[in-house]
Amino acid sequence: MELFICKFCNSERKNKNSWLNHERLCPKNLNRNYTPGMLGKKGKDNQYTKAKKLGLPVPESPQKGKPGVKPAPKSPEALEKLSRLAKERGLGGVTQSRWIEYKGKILGSSYELSVAKSLDENKVKWDTCKRINYIDPEGKKRTYTPDFYLEEYNVYLDPKNDYLINNPNPSLGFSDQEKINLVKKQNNIKILILNKKQLDWNTIKELINAEVG
Repeated sequence: MELFICKFCNSERKNKNSWLNHERLCPKNLNRNYTPGMLGKKGKDNQYTKAKKLGLPVPESPQKGKPGVKPAPKSPEALEKLSRLAKERGLGGVTQSRWIEYKGKILGSSYELSVAKSLDENKVKWDTCKRINYIDPEGKKRTYTPDFYLEEYNVYLDPKNDYLINNPNPSLGFSDQEKINLVKKQNNIKILILNKKQLDWNTIKELINAEVG
């Protein structure tokens, strides 16, 4: 294996190109080549130190975007734009803590699984849902995704943890009941919140009849 040893400082280089460049610029090479912008024994500044001394904007680093280089923090406006684009593409939002696959559909809880099984046992057609836009009490644009849509009854179902129904959701600052009321009013749709005792089709059908009536 060929070794690439600097004849000036005896340091070893990994390959021929690295060796040639090192020898050309080696600090112990009395005839090393200086180029404008180099910072060496002659005290020449590079583009970054020059900009700082003159009070000019520092040029963007060529390392930006490379692996291991931390990106610059984004402005609130840029973050808002990224959030809006993510929502438009059906991305972002609240991440489910547990996924359950059932007949080719992805469900988010054991409550949802119970509802899906009961609907199937009673031959009720259902589907999962797309995101629905709404404006929260602070005027912020948000999205909400119900768990089921029953086309035959034109109603959405949302099985909920009992605590979240009437208590503030930590990620929102208001309860899921308030959120769903806003979604219903702003989109003119029917949504039924189901607690842990309302996951069977017979109970759901009674709730639908009461909502329609």
